[in-house]
Amino acid sequence: MQNTSRNFIVAYIVLVGLPLAGLAGVLRSGRNLAAPISVDGAWKVEADATHLTNLSCASSLGFLANASLLISQSGKSLVVSYAHAKSTNAGSIDGRNLKAELVPLPDSVTAGCGSEKTVILTAIVDPKTEPRSLTGSLSIPGCPSCAPVEFRATRQPRPSGVGGGH
Repeated sequence: MQNTSRNFIVAYIVLVGLPLAGLAGVLRSGRNLAAPISVDGAWKVEADATHLTNLSCASSLGFLANASLLISQSGKSLVVSYAHAKSTNAGSIDGRNLKAELVPLPDSVTAGCGSEKTVILTAIVDPKTEPRSLTGSLSIPGCPSCAPVEFRATRQPRPSGVGGGH
């Protein structure tokens, strides 16, 4: 009988005690984790159109002057798309800083302006405003004649009846 008792105690420690100790360790190590700021949803972008018309790359940036962006978020990773585009663009958020590479529509690219044919969107999220807002710039790498264009974007309200906790 003593051998059976010992086996039961060992099995109990292995099957119950070790998983509980592992769970306690995971909870303790994750105690200081914080979720990134939510930027998921539709955003209305407003750029200074008068400043945009003076640039040599106006057509490359013009597609975003008064566009709607749709941002899907999974943790720190973002997928950014905009109206009339069939492609999706990658981005990330680190703290309050958002960065995404956008591929302009083929007919809007200015010849000789940026060999990469991408527009870099950099922004800072203001989590204290309601609706949430982004302030940042749009720039084209490899195009020295094209100065960054500043923009502001506000998150659009979700239609009623749509899930989500934003």
